[in-house]
Formats: sequence, C-alpha cells, structure tokens
Amino acid sequence: MEKQKRLIGCPLFSEMNDPMEGSHRLSQRFSGGSPDSKRQEAVDDALATTGIASMSEVSDHEPMWAHYADQFGGMCAQYNVNALLRGLDDTVAITRMIYSELEPILAMDRSTPTEKARHCLSSKTVRWASEREWRIFRDGRGQASYGRAAAVRKILLGSRTSPAEQGRLVEVGQQLQVQVSVMKVEAYSMQFTTLYQPPKKEAR
Repeated sequence: MEKQKRLIGCPLFSEMNDPMEGSHRLSQRFSGGSPDSKRQEAVDDALATTGIASMSEVSDHEPMWAHYADQFGGMCAQYNVNALLRGLDDTVAITRMIYSELEPILAMDRSTPTEKARHCLSSKTVRWASEREWRIFRDGRGQASYGRAAAVRKILLGSRTSPAEQGRLVEVGQQLQVQVSVMKVEAYSMQFTTLYQPPKKEAR
C-alpha cells in the first residue's frame, strides 16, 4: 500500500494570534513618497497570500503549551529537521525568526514581492524571543507537503490531554512508528513519560 503524503498546515498571517504580524517600514526610495505605490500593493498582496507554519526549537516552554496547545490539553509534534528539509518542495522556504526592537525595513532591491513579504513575516518584537521560532512559508493558505519522509520523531502530549485523546494519539504513534509521551507536571517542573515506544528495528 502506498504511504500517504505528510502535510503541515499553513494558515495566513491574518489568522495568527499576534496583531503585529507582517509589520514593516518602507525606505524612502522604496515608497517613492506615494502611499499607494504599486510596489507596496504587490508586497501587501504577497503578505495576504503567504501561508505560514510556525515551529519552535523547544518543547518545554510553558507559555507556548498554554497559548498554542489548548492550555496544556493539546499535543506537539517533534520533527527530524534533516528529514523534513529533504522532503519539502523546492517552492517552500524555511527560516529562523529574527527578534528586534524595530520592525523590518523594505528597501529598493532586486528581491521579489514574495521575498519581501517573507522577510516581513520573519521578524517579530523581542518580547517573543523566548519562543525560538522557525517558520515554513508557502504560496497561499493550505498545506506544505514533505512527501513521504518519516520526519516525525515524537508526539508529545500536554498534561491535560484527556485519556481518550491519549489513547487516540497512541494509535497514531503506532501507525507512524514514533514515540508518544505525555507531560507530567510537578510544582514548577515538567517531565515526559513514555506511553508508546516503537520496537527497535533489527540490524541487517
């Protein structure tokens, strides 16, 4: 049986939780002194139609579990970065976020409106720096495919994940042959306990 494609959902920046997403300034030469510049319109159009998937370098960040994982009731997928990068289509870009006190400046250069939009969406205020975010960009809202690569390494469940949901995700882990662990909270610390561990592959 043919394996199903692996997909990552990419919403538009207007659907994300930070109202400052996409903020930027224009260099004087880029704006040309005209607020309705065609160049600016092209960037705005690209911003409005860029799909984004957000990832993080860390899995034990309490505010992210609260904000993005249903107040510790959701889950987190951990990826093998090399496998993910090998599987992504050439039209998909991945970048590490920049955290700054000031929004990015769009200059008059050879970059396309899409590249300028991705530049804007690769920067956030320093107050988000603890998230250590990476982003995947695609053209349009939808799904980024990483082919049939076995890129998921672990499925991590929050401490408030229901027993029924834990059971369902253990079944998913068995299908994918990846480890499934659930968070246990003690005072100000968290630990992950394994619910399912795939059997080791025999050496040939």
